[in-house]
Amino acid sequence: MIASLKSISEILGKPGTRYLIPVFQRVYSWDRMQCEQLWNDMMKTDSGADGHFTGTFIYRPETERAHGGSDAVIECAEVSLIDGQQRLTTLTLMLVALRDAMRDAGDTARANQIDETYLHCVTDTSKLVLSDADAPTMAHLVDGVPAPGEDDLSQLLVEGYELFKEKVEESSVDADAVIKGLDSLRVVAVELEEDDAPQQVFESLNAKGRPLSTIDLLRNVIMAKYGATEQRRLFDMYWAPIDEAFHQFGAEQDVYLDAALHAWAEKHAPGIRASKRSELYQAFKAYLGGHDSISLEELLRSINESCLAFAAAPGSPEAKKHLDWAVEKPQGLISQSKLFGD
Repeated sequence: MIASLKSISEILGKPGTRYLIPVFQRVYSWDRMQCEQLWNDMMKTDSGADGHFTGTFIYRPETERAHGGSDAVIECAEVSLIDGQQRLTTLTLMLVALRDAMRDAGDTARANQIDETYLHCVTDTSKLVLSDADAPTMAHLVDGVPAPGEDDLSQLLVEGYELFKEKVEESSVDADAVIKGLDSLRVVAVELEEDDAPQQVFESLNAKGRPLSTIDLLRNVIMAKYGATEQRRLFDMYWAPIDEAFHQFGAEQDVYLDAALHAWAEKHAPGIRASKRSELYQAFKAYLGGHDSISLEELLRSINESCLAFAAAPGSPEAKKHLDWAVEKPQGLISQSKLFGD
C-alpha cells in the first residue's frame, strides 16, 4: 500500500490516466447540499496554505489500454477507484460546468484546456468512467451525446451540474479562482498493491457514511479478487440479474436480499451460522476464509440461481421462513404485516 498527500487537481489532471468506478459500486448519491458544501470548502481555502483535507482516495491500478485512431494510439493507465467515487464525480461535474461556462462566454481556449486536462484522457475518452446506471447521463454532460430517457436519467448528476453551472456563472467567480480552489483540496491517495487485501478496505468504509449492506460487502469482497475486465463479465452474468430481480422490493430490498442469502446458506453452506442479520456477513467471510479452494465463479453461480428463485416466489413458505429470520431480529427494518399483509 502506497500513500501520499495529493491535490485533487493532481489526480484529475494526471495525464494519460482514467478512473473506473467498479461495476458493482453504488450509483452517484450526493444531493445539492453535499455538492454546495464541497464548493464552499473549495472556494474559501487558500491553495498557498495547507489546503483543505477532503478525505482519502483508495484505488488499484488495472491495465493500460490503447485509445485513439490508428494514426495516434495513446496508452491510458486505468485505475479502479475503491473509495472517493462521490467526491471525484462531484468535482468532475463542477469542471464540466466550468468548461461549459467558458464556452458560453466565448473563451474557447480556456474551455478546451479544462476539457483536455481534467475531463478526457485522450480525445473522446473520458477520464472518469461511472457505473452502468450513471454512465449515460455523465456522457451526455461531458460529451454532449443525447440524454437517456427520463426513466434512465441520473437526476442527481444533472442537479449537481446545474448547481455548479449557477455557481461559476456568478459574476464574482472566474475560472482561475475555481482552478485555484480545486488545487487547494487535498486527499491522501492510497494505491493498493498486489498483496493488499481489498476486503479490509471495504470493511473500513462500512464504518463511515451510508453503511454497506451484507450483499454489498459480500459482492465487493468477491469481485475485488478480479481485475476490471473479469469484474464486468461476472457482474453482468451473476450480479446484475439479482439487482434487477430484487428491485421490485423497493426500500426493503436489503431485507429480502439478506433473507435470500440466508436461504442459500442453509441449503448450500450449512457451516454459515448467523442468528441475526448483523452476523451474516462475518459468517460468510469466515466461510470463505475456511474454503480457500472454492471456485468463486461457482459460488456466484449458485448464489445467483438461489436468489433469483427466492425473488420469483417471495410469498412461498420457504421464503417466509427466512424473511421471518430477517425481520424479527433486532436489525429488522420492517414489520411482518408490511411484508405479508394482515
